[in-house]
Amino acid sequence: MSNGKKQTLFVGPFGPPFNGDGVKNSYLREGFEEVGIKGILWFDTIARNQPRWKNNLKLIRLMVRAHQIIFSLNRNGRYYIIPIFWLLSLFSNKKGVLYVVGGSFDKQMMNSLTPWKRRIFVKMLNKLDGVFAESIALKEGLEKCGLKNVVLVYNPRKDDGSQWQLNERIKRKGVFVSRVTATKGVLVLLEAIVNLNKSGSNLELDIYGPMDAAHEKEVSCWINEAQGQIRYRGILDPTMVQSVLTNYHFLALPTFHSGEGLPGILVEAGMAGIPIVITRFNALPEYFKHNESALFVEPKDVDGLEQAVLRLVGDDHLANTLSNGIKNVVVPFHLESIIQQSLQLLDDYNWKI
Repeated sequence: MSNGKKQTLFVGPFGPPFNGDGVKNSYLREGFEEVGIKGILWFDTIARNQPRWKNNLKLIRLMVRAHQIIFSLNRNGRYYIIPIFWLLSLFSNKKGVLYVVGGSFDKQMMNSLTPWKRRIFVKMLNKLDGVFAESIALKEGLEKCGLKNVVLVYNPRKDDGSQWQLNERIKRKGVFVSRVTATKGVLVLLEAIVNLNKSGSNLELDIYGPMDAAHEKEVSCWINEAQGQIRYRGILDPTMVQSVLTNYHFLALPTFHSGEGLPGILVEAGMAGIPIVITRFNALPEYFKHNESALFVEPKDVDGLEQAVLRLVGDDHLANTLSNGIKNVVVPFHLESIIQQSLQLLDDYNWKI
């Protein structure tokens, strides 16, 4: 980067809880620090051990002082923090970029904002040097909304070297890693596994992730019906995800979550090389190809999911094909590549870090 450093602030939620935004931001912090960028002030938008208004007041004070601000925000954060940046930028020469967390920001703007509010918000976003979208579909959608500064920057993950290899120990063992809630497809998956085992398939399934209280009772009922072949394993340490995935035959994520972009767990699955069964939903077909790097099923299709799982566990050649395919998909998502791209973009914007 150029000489003459400026005060740089990073604003976004960090884990815990280990949701997509918190994990992404933790990796970004680690990546910047690993390449020697030590001058960034990291601000957690989650109010911990203090009232939310105090946390917000501290954020505003820091934004006033900062010359350059990196935002990495989900929907709620974008709608109340970006307007603050825009107001401050009217009175000072502040620079800013936004990593968009989630894959449906364009649809949210179209569906939840009136036309005049959308025009104002687009004007605010265009005040930023760059808006970093994690998929081609999102980039194109934001540009259709009127944004002029959108760049494709993938969702980063760190490769710990753990590699999947098919063997007898892991055969017929599936895993789900995500928020344990209906829209992530966990109930569809539970029903499919229970149905298959009633037909003698002898499958096992482990569930990892924060439990949605609204679905805890229903998940427990399916687990009880499975008679020990389905287990809830709690929340995984983000640093252990890749190595844990190598203990399973396949990962299933039949998501239909409206804000879905590219779930980080699928990038981690690619780094491990575990075969995946996923839904043909939102931007997922942009990244993966059916029969080459994933098996696709339609959202909420229990029968289709059952057939895909049976096909995968019964065909070792297919499993190994999918393993090789998904590893090729995630090459651009390695943390080191994302950090280098980000630093080059900031340099292009004449940032001084």
